[in-house]
Amino acid sequence: MELLQLLYGTNIIRIEDKIKSIAKEYVGALDDFNYTKLNFKETPVEQIIEEAQTLPFLADRKVIVVEEAILFTAQKSGTSVSHNIDLLIDYLKNKSDDTLIIFTVLSEKLDKRKKVTKLITERGKLIEINEMNESELTNYVRSVFDQNGLEISTEALNMLLEKTSYKYEAVHNEVTKLVLYAEGNITTEDVEEVVSVSLEQNVFLLTDFILKNEKQKAVRLARELILQKEEPMKLLHLVIGQFRLLYQVKILNGEGYQEDNIARALKVHPYRVKLALRHTRKYPLDALLKKMIVCRDIDYKFKSSYLDRNALFELFILEI
Repeated sequence: MELLQLLYGTNIIRIEDKIKSIAKEYVGALDDFNYTKLNFKETPVEQIIEEAQTLPFLADRKVIVVEEAILFTAQKSGTSVSHNIDLLIDYLKNKSDDTLIIFTVLSEKLDKRKKVTKLITERGKLIEINEMNESELTNYVRSVFDQNGLEISTEALNMLLEKTSYKYEAVHNEVTKLVLYAEGNITTEDVEEVVSVSLEQNVFLLTDFILKNEKQKAVRLARELILQKEEPMKLLHLVIGQFRLLYQVKILNGEGYQEDNIARALKVHPYRVKLALRHTRKYPLDALLKKMIVCRDIDYKFKSSYLDRNALFELFILEI
């Protein structure tokens, strides 16, 4: 096994799961003697190296996880300590101890121009943690329920994935709740009762109501979200972002791009593109463009008016 590894991506739970899997493969059961977590933003390089070179106590091997390792990205330092990166580079070049070091960073991409990134690419292993696709999520959910002696119907599984917007972190949390709640077979009634609707899914529903001209439903949902402490300005920008996505997907689809290609081009979750494609087939491009113009105008009102934000957001729903 490579003793230098770098995990990066935006899904913290999947990263944590992968860390545990790699660490257990190297040292077996994890405990305080063979598993240490350090934070790069708070721990000087000298201390990280010293910890790596210190022989494990009451253990044959050990693992060090260095979180928030932003030195491998283009992010600005933002650390509370001053790091001697040259010292770290020298250690990585000449590493001779048996400690497994796992660097992690929440970032979609690395800065591959940096010397330290090139070095760990040559001497270690890079692992990108992507979001699960629909098939992987389905297998994950069924495996968790199977391990707990539970089954879930296809309808209930689809409802679970839709309510969580096909996001692993949300799916993971809601599956945990269902395991504690359900007995035997998990039904759509169980999912309806237990699983929370993600903000992203609510914004999709809100946009759907607006496009269908179901103003009363849209206003009712908006009021529910505001009661849940969602800020009107945040909701406005999320809805504007959804209309912008619909407009972009409509254009790319018209140019022959397929679902996966659109997701990669726009750097958004494939599920969002899947939902957008359902809508864009129903509306001409000029209709979506008009919606975009209304979004621009109401955004200006939000930023320049002293009127109540809640009232302005409802006015936006009624106007668009």
